[in-house]
Amino acid sequence: MTLRKELHGLLSMKELSMVPSSFDILGNREKSVAIIDIPDSLKGKKLLIAEALMRKHKSVRSVLMRMSARKGVFRNREYELVAGDPDTEVMHVESGCRFLVDPQTCYFSQRESAERLRIAGKVKKGESIMVFFSGVGPFQVVIAKKSKARKVIGIELNDKAVYYARENARLNRLDSVETVFGDARHESARFHGKCDRVVMPLPESGVEYLQDAALCLKKKGVIHFYCFADEKSEGEMKERALKAVRSLGFGASVSESRKVLPYGPRIWKMRFDIEVKKR
Repeated sequence: MTLRKELHGLLSMKELSMVPSSFDILGNREKSVAIIDIPDSLKGKKLLIAEALMRKHKSVRSVLMRMSARKGVFRNREYELVAGDPDTEVMHVESGCRFLVDPQTCYFSQRESAERLRIAGKVKKGESIMVFFSGVGPFQVVIAKKSKARKVIGIELNDKAVYYARENARLNRLDSVETVFGDARHESARFHGKCDRVVMPLPESGVEYLQDAALCLKKKGVIHFYCFADEKSEGEMKERALKAVRSLGFGASVSESRKVLPYGPRIWKMRFDIEVKKR
């Protein structure tokens, strides 16, 4: 039964046609949180929609309505609790890994689970990995759990996310994971020349940190750089990223370009794998 069928008889046919057909559910069978976009024309019926969603998905204990785009250095959204428990901390399971997270305080995207596995699959035995803007630790945990990396280090500025990242490493019994609190530009300096690859999952402003990422690499390594681009700007973003690395006097080339997730009409979250060689 779809959400619209659950609401049949409670909303007009016109209103039913505007009910979102998709939403995110974060958590597990015991407790989860639903996150939904509700159009302005249905805001007066938001409680009806939230209650119907909770009836349809018995594990959902809270329904959050998105009130803003992601913003600020922490990439958080503003939410309104429409119905249910105000405690929105949940345990989410992904690829055999457990993640404790509160979507109201920390960025976490379950839609990127396949991408995290793709990156883990590229990691070679014994590598040291750096993750800038590491959030609650999804890249660190999945890489450490699914590869034979020697060390996986994350740097994160949100103190709440750092708490969850360290807790998630403990929950998954991963001694090889370390999370550093602070700004990637400053905290990465102690890791210069020590890493085999750097993951940069912040598409909005990651290009500003590309030089810092390149300096973390050994004589050669890989940067997994993410950005937003459409068909017209994809080439421009690629050249901008290469220019930033080459400005250090390093050799740089893109070995793979991938559309990771749709972000908007004809706009994608892109990944460029940048091979770096220090001369």
